[in-house]
Amino acid sequence: MKLAILGPGALGCLLAARLHEAGETVCLVDYQKERAARLLRQGLEIQSLAGTLRHVRLPVALASEVGPCEVTIVAVKAHQTPTAARNLPVLMAAGGLALTLQNGLGNLEAMARVVGPQRLLAGVALLGVTRQDEGSIIHAGAGPIFIGVPAGSQVPGAELTALVKLFQQAGLECQAQDDIEAVLWEKLVVNVGINPLTALLRVPNGALLELPHVWELAVAAATEAQAVACAAGLNLRGAAAERLRQVAVATAANRSSMLQDMLAGRPTEIEALNAQVVARGRALGRPTPVNDLLTRLVRAASQSAALRVQ
Repeated sequence: MKLAILGPGALGCLLAARLHEAGETVCLVDYQKERAARLLRQGLEIQSLAGTLRHVRLPVALASEVGPCEVTIVAVKAHQTPTAARNLPVLMAAGGLALTLQNGLGNLEAMARVVGPQRLLAGVALLGVTRQDEGSIIHAGAGPIFIGVPAGSQVPGAELTALVKLFQQAGLECQAQDDIEAVLWEKLVVNVGINPLTALLRVPNGALLELPHVWELAVAAATEAQAVACAAGLNLRGAAAERLRQVAVATAANRSSMLQDMLAGRPTEIEALNAQVVARGRALGRPTPVNDLLTRLVRAASQSAALRVQ
């Protein structure tokens, strides 16, 4: 099977390496020509869960150089989705599938605006992966990948099953999920509690549990998000506070993706996380004051970086 992985970030590099090593025809797709050439020349450096290092060499190219693929996996940051989606018509030209494995909400809609919803799949990757440097990643935590057919998609069940088996053959835990939208929201509930506060305070995930007043804010943000999901007719499993605590404990030493982005001076995914809760809550008549505050604070922290006192 020919696959394109859009985005040479932490998750994109891991998926490309694992699928390539499993014998699939994989191309890692970048939008920067110079970086694509460097990654092609240098290969990827992967630190495994066991701590061992391996180098993987595989094709890296611009989308225009790849040609039609049977599956395109979108693994860029959420704020890059509208730009990345412009490559989908070329990559899906032969009727291929596109799967989003990104944080937050709004990615499917951005992709559908370019290619329609009929051949889209949605997924959630609960893997711990950290980008150390360009093409260098640490696979820090095991976890499942859930894939499902979202509203408006016409992907047959047989194609979904084949894709799940593809991930499994690459040594990745993967399951088909009937209600994929609920799973997207379950991950969002955790992210809106952990990501902005760890980024603002510059602390690892577990530190939130040691700061009672901060933890109250995290729980409040997660609870607001779950209430919005329920108002939208989704049935999320368990209480938001308990799910948040489980993840904070399990990933106590991890730096959230938003903290990594803020430390590196990159745009954050706040617009796909807390800002989505605010916008969707407003549309459903549900108040989300904590998510609104966290959205404004993260925006302010990003905008004021050049003015910060050293």
